Amino acid sequence: MSYQKSPQRGLRRSAFALIALLAHTPAFADESKPDAGQTKKTELQPMVVSALRSPQPTSTVTSSVAVLDPEELQNQGILQLRDALNQSPGVISTSTAGQQGAVGALFIRGTSTAYSQVVLDGVRLSDSTNPMGNFLATGHTYDLGNIEVLRGAQGAIYGGESIGGVLWLETPHGTGDPHGSTTFEGGSFGSLETHTTFQGQTGPVSYFLSGGYQETKNDGPQQFYHQSNTALRVEGKVDAVWTIGTTLRASESYYDDHGNSDNYTKTLLSTVYASGKISDVWTSRFAVGYYQELYDSYAPNPLYTYGTQMRAGSFSTDQEIKLADNLRLLAGAYFNEYDYQNTNAVSETRDHYGVYSALEWEAIQHLILSGALRWEHYDTFGDKATWRLGSVYNVEQTGTSIKGGVGTSFRSPSFMEVYGSSYGPGNPNLSPETSLGWELGVAQKIGDHHTAELTYFHNQISDSIHSPFWGAPPVNIHGISDTDGTEFAVRGDWYDGVLSYRLAWTWLHQSLAEQPRNAATASLDWKPTPKMLLGIGATHLSDHSWGGDPISSYTIARIYGSYQITDKVKFLARVENLFNEDYKLYGGYSGYGVVQGPGTGFYAGVTMDW
Repeated sequence: MSYQKSPQRGLRRSAFALIALLAHTPAFADESKPDAGQTKKTELQPMVVSALRSPQPTSTVTSSVAVLDPEELQNQGILQLRDALNQSPGVISTSTAGQQGAVGALFIRGTSTAYSQVVLDGVRLSDSTNPMGNFLATGHTYDLGNIEVLRGAQGAIYGGESIGGVLWLETPHGTGDPHGSTTFEGGSFGSLETHTTFQGQTGPVSYFLSGGYQETKNDGPQQFYHQSNTALRVEGKVDAVWTIGTTLRASESYYDDHGNSDNYTKTLLSTVYASGKISDVWTSRFAVGYYQELYDSYAPNPLYTYGTQMRAGSFSTDQEIKLADNLRLLAGAYFNEYDYQNTNAVSETRDHYGVYSALEWEAIQHLILSGALRWEHYDTFGDKATWRLGSVYNVEQTGTSIKGGVGTSFRSPSFMEVYGSSYGPGNPNLSPETSLGWELGVAQKIGDHHTAELTYFHNQISDSIHSPFWGAPPVNIHGISDTDGTEFAVRGDWYDGVLSYRLAWTWLHQSLAEQPRNAATASLDWKPTPKMLLGIGATHLSDHSWGGDPISSYTIARIYGSYQITDKVKFLARVENLFNEDYKLYGGYSGYGVVQGPGTGFYAGVTMDW
């Protein structure tokens, strides 16, 4: 590929220029916040978009989905998307390759990274050929307005690589009078991070703009990482019916992989979309997207130098029709074209297209039933159909919700598995891996401020693709691989939010890649005064191996806090790995390739609103 072995000066300069420009923009008063004497508005029920690609109240969602608040995460000092995803039950988000900046790994419901997909601004970014590892390495929370973790087999709405689930992410929509925020943070291991956001709404036009830069040497030799990134959304209402908008996101990053290779990643995502309220019962949405991800790994030995280029264009439409007060029809169509090349002589294009339809029916009061069916065509292996059925029953008197669902999905063979590479021949006769997954769960409100959820899930994966040994073609293994377990989540607050807590715990009975039987993430926040926040958090993984040598269980604790010095200046501080736990991100093979986790790190910074 065509990267130069020099820092990514262009985008880095753009990010610094953006920060400098926005930092000198005159401050505006935020009139969107109510005055002290104004009546507080009634709190609306949270909305979920990912389940059916259309906004709906959480009480009507028949799938398991965790909605994460980016602002809450930032208050806890969680700036990396990879760390944020552990707040969802059923999810282990980490890296088996290295510390910050290394390729990420996502394990949802006992599956591995290639079995789930990420959708950003309505555009699918990952598939079996281009998993989400590089995106997880570079994603942040400060330039996202919506983070939803949709768990379980979701092939009926999202197609292939949704056996574990789907990450639904959105660039923020600008709101209020023009206002901005700039954060500077520094700390251990030569770490520096700065980012600026600017947003607002003027008449019918809203806008959001962000830019950032970060670097760290990590806690270990030759793991230097730096990244520049920017995000933009502009949206305007054309008339009483139509709203149009565009998003643009770009990033450049560099990671020194323990001296084994220099890794460069460059991404670009652009979208243009339109949504229209055609009538009181019909809403129409259209989107065109382009995504490219360029990756190069330069090794001292040229034989191990490797690079990929993935470019994808897509068109999609989603139609929502209210057939009756208790019946909603959703339908859509899409076309995707992926162009993929790598330095192992693979250069192929994949087209796939299809249609889906879903019904949501309130059969009786408080009982919601849903069903979805999807057909799609892949030019590499033909047609594929997937389906899902779900239900949720809400008992208002007790604050109880009972939901269940069953559905199918699949993982398509990657280009390297089909066409081969310098590492071995491909197998053009491979079939997709298929899955049948189901879940049953209950959510219980405890008073006005606490909620607990418990869900059991099971996934049966057939025709798993496996490479038997070095130089041999991959084959489908007949039989079934199972993943199953229990998810538990609880969150709430006391004393009008003075104390708040969150816990996500996953127990796996069966999994792929020898995952930990128990995984948990918890946090406790205390606001002793309106201006101060103090918190403590912890993440625990029991014994596991990720398919290599065994890794002993470990628990990583952290503390964080902030103090509002003035109305526009906030001091931030955090300590990661508080007790300096000695742990491994990856155990290697026979002691080779071990990846160590970072030790105690101290970080402090300041946020300035303007």
